[in-house]
Amino acid sequence: MTQRRLWSVDIDGKPYISESDLNQFRITFDVAISPGDAFSTADIRIYNLKKDSGVTSGQAIRLGAGYTNAVDTIFTGVVTNVFREREGASVITRLTCRSGTTTRDRGSLNSSYSGGATLIDVLKDIAQSWPRRLVIDESQFEGVVFTSGYMVDGDIPQELDALAYAYKFDWTQNNGALYITKQGAERTTAVKKVSARTGMIGFPEISGGNSGVNVWVAMRLDPYVTVNSRIEIESELSTFNTGNVFITPVAGDVRANGLWNIIDLRYRGDSHGNQWLVEVNGQRANSAPSVSSNGKLAWGAVMSQELRAAFRDVAGKLNIDPNWLSSVVAFETGNTFSPYEKNKAGSGATGLIQFIPSTAKSLGYTTAQLARMSAVQQLQGPVYDYFKPYKGRMNTLGDTYLAVFYPRAMNKGSAYVIATSPSTTYVQNAGLDVARKGYITAGDAVARVERSYREGQNHAA
Repeated sequence: MTQRRLWSVDIDGKPYISESDLNQFRITFDVAISPGDAFSTADIRIYNLKKDSGVTSGQAIRLGAGYTNAVDTIFTGVVTNVFREREGASVITRLTCRSGTTTRDRGSLNSSYSGGATLIDVLKDIAQSWPRRLVIDESQFEGVVFTSGYMVDGDIPQELDALAYAYKFDWTQNNGALYITKQGAERTTAVKKVSARTGMIGFPEISGGNSGVNVWVAMRLDPYVTVNSRIEIESELSTFNTGNVFITPVAGDVRANGLWNIIDLRYRGDSHGNQWLVEVNGQRANSAPSVSSNGKLAWGAVMSQELRAAFRDVAGKLNIDPNWLSSVVAFETGNTFSPYEKNKAGSGATGLIQFIPSTAKSLGYTTAQLARMSAVQQLQGPVYDYFKPYKGRMNTLGDTYLAVFYPRAMNKGSAYVIATSPSTTYVQNAGLDVARKGYITAGDAVARVERSYREGQNHAA
């Protein structure tokens, strides 16, 4: 039986483009679902709609996709912006979207709990008040009791962030549901088989991170793969992100085959192209290192005690290894850790992670304001604010650096091509192409911060 690609779009609960109209239109989409983020996002482009498309910001949207006999919703949310763009002879209507019911819907709850209330009680009330359908394995949180009571007072995403940090879970909202997943724990949810026979694309890639052994794998688009489910990989071959495995000690099985918890995923498709897939980042349950390196902080000997404490505090809030963060800052500042370090090439970039003026402005600062801060102030303020949207996606030292250098390459694997000659990006970073291949990969970029990590061990404290 021939498997056809199928998709549909609903606006405000009514069919906008149905499966029967697919031959008239081309669509491309990029849907990112990542626990640790307050919402999921979708970038949807529809080709050659009439000028008055009838879609406006604030409207509800649903995107369905899949194959014959396997079609379902992959994104529901709200349109935040509508753009008209041109690509060659085509005019594109671009919809940028986020999950939730309105662009300002963060939800609020004010409630007090007496002693003996459980974490599950609080999470159920939060989900009901938002409102979102709660998807959680309650067995992972058995015995978590507030012996002295608890109070929820205000913004729901902020409350979830605080609970997630305290009780080591990730959360996100997507398709009208609030997903809660315990970091690194065994799951009892459904298992999806992933192999060359079931639509796996290429080979899985293994890497080691502070949170455990991770895998990246692409497969034929399947709308029934979600952030709280599991995959079982069967593959004779795999690749390894050897730089990160070398740097960060990991425990557990580092083979690709076996069960993996899905920690985030990304649907990407082009109805007139080759892409129609889902990319999955998985984690081996209970594979986190039993101990961190040696308790010392890379580059700690060149910092004040206050700055070392700030690195550990900010890294803890981001759920990453503080050694990764200190190594990235060391590289970006030429090992000075100066909050007023200027870019030597004259780009105007300033500070611990070399904020360019537009990035500083997006965070509510000017580069002059950043330069007047202390290193601790800049780290705990704008640096943390910059990294926070990537929380849950920084599973390795490389991911942490790519969040600064080229976020689009995060979680794509070391072979992902960032730029090819003679593009502007390639010319500006040609020094990364040590082998003179004519293109720069994520692995090429990450190699330099891995050197910073290794050098930082000689200055650890």
